[in-house]
Amino acid sequence: MKQPQLLLANCRYCESMNNLVVLYGGQLNHFAAEPVFGGKNALEKALERARSFPDVSKCLLLLQDDGPCKSISPQIDVISKDSWTKRALLECISKEGEQFDHTFFAWADAPLLDPDMALAIYKRHTQYAAEYSYADGWPYGMAPEILCRGTAGILSKILGDADGPVERDCIFSVLQKDINAFDIETEISPVDLRGYRLSLTADSKRNMLLLKRLIDAGLSGTENAAEIIENNVPALRTLPAFYAVQVSGPCPQECSICPYPNFGKHDGTSILERRDFMDVNQFETLLDRVIAFSGDAVIDLSLWGETALHPQKLELIQAVLARPALSLIIETSGIGWIEAELEQIAFMAKKAGARLNGEAPLSWIVSLDSDNPSRYKEIRGPGFTEARQTAEKLFQLFPKDTYVQAVRVKGYEDDLEQFYRRWKERGVNIIVQKYDDFCGTREKLQASDLSPINRNPCWHCMRDVSILIDGTVPLCKEVLTAPGSPVLGNVFRDSLESIWETGMEIYLAHADKKYPPLCAVCDEYYTYNF
Repeated sequence: MKQPQLLLANCRYCESMNNLVVLYGGQLNHFAAEPVFGGKNALEKALERARSFPDVSKCLLLLQDDGPCKSISPQIDVISKDSWTKRALLECISKEGEQFDHTFFAWADAPLLDPDMALAIYKRHTQYAAEYSYADGWPYGMAPEILCRGTAGILSKILGDADGPVERDCIFSVLQKDINAFDIETEISPVDLRGYRLSLTADSKRNMLLLKRLIDAGLSGTENAAEIIENNVPALRTLPAFYAVQVSGPCPQECSICPYPNFGKHDGTSILERRDFMDVNQFETLLDRVIAFSGDAVIDLSLWGETALHPQKLELIQAVLARPALSLIIETSGIGWIEAELEQIAFMAKKAGARLNGEAPLSWIVSLDSDNPSRYKEIRGPGFTEARQTAEKLFQLFPKDTYVQAVRVKGYEDDLEQFYRRWKERGVNIIVQKYDDFCGTREKLQASDLSPINRNPCWHCMRDVSILIDGTVPLCKEVLTAPGSPVLGNVFRDSLESIWETGMEIYLAHADKKYPPLCAVCDEYYTYNF
């Protein structure tokens, strides 16, 4: 491993410093214990690198009692708890850091923590007497955060009643509550790599594959991160993370901005009259295959149609909630739900427990599009009162995990602003969705051009799988309205591995700046799902 080369001789704050490094391993899973990095596992690599951080005299590892890593070097101090919360973490850092000048903090499943970057952040941190410092612009997992003595204790008080599970950004998220009260320094990457949305951590099958590929390509630290990542774009397409599944053929509305009323006609039957649904047993088998292939995933219901109309919707929801590797999103018109059913679903979600991917067990997106009954009817048709009542009930039952959604359409900015303000005042999460012309097959009503200057390979080809009610897997949901739309396979006949591999050809074309005709006119490539 390359040794740090930066010098601190000119920094008057760095004389005889005595620092602590804290690695948080309270939520490690079995991937962190797999010896796949030159015979060492991610935890061992992280500890090895963290001990090379500047002026560190003590390395502290925080574990959970039932964690996968049992054999730890005696040179490492360990604190183990039944469970960790934000408050417990901050109080621990505060107490253990009392006799140290600064504390380096990182997660223990990050095998590419970079001592050179730690030294660069440390130099800036001490030179400007910062209370908190971090790096920005590199993939997550390459750089630690630094807190000066006393900062963690202050943050534990700022936290107030907002305690909860430890998350990757928990220190900064607490600091943001009163960010102007702290002196903060940032080490910024010369090349902004945030757009790749990479997490170099051994916390999932997907990220383990990413780590192996990039390390095999020569990634060793922040110094060559931009070169390796930018020259290995195909390696970034690992395993699908988002499965949008159509379980219901019928829909209670024929929305004017949606293509489903046209292409969703089934043997001449309109989407209002369809009565076809995915079988629950087929759905459960599909979920198990998703877990076997992806390790964890977000399941989105329903790709088209309305989940509320499925006669066994509670069984579908329970099937996802019963599998901790999966989290569930239900996109709904808000029409067709019964209040007692929603209360039962809330009870099921509460019992479901934490998800392996860190997402909420169940989230809701209610497509309302307008708070004006007349405008609502123009876009979606009848059902305004029922949809609003469903959104209100869901906000009551799932206050943190309910989203109301409106599509931003040219010429209706004032209506959208009123929608946003009314729900924002209530504290409800809001999604403002860009208008989608589905590869140019619909009228172009985009209110503005949000596309990036440099086109990136499509996020949906990179991480999504769209599954229709009969098992058909189109390239993505965008191409369904166009004749001759490419199909990757059928999940009831083909393996997910072969379906995913079939999609690689188009992704590689995107990476090479070559776009098939439908992709060339699509402007959804930069949108990103949960």
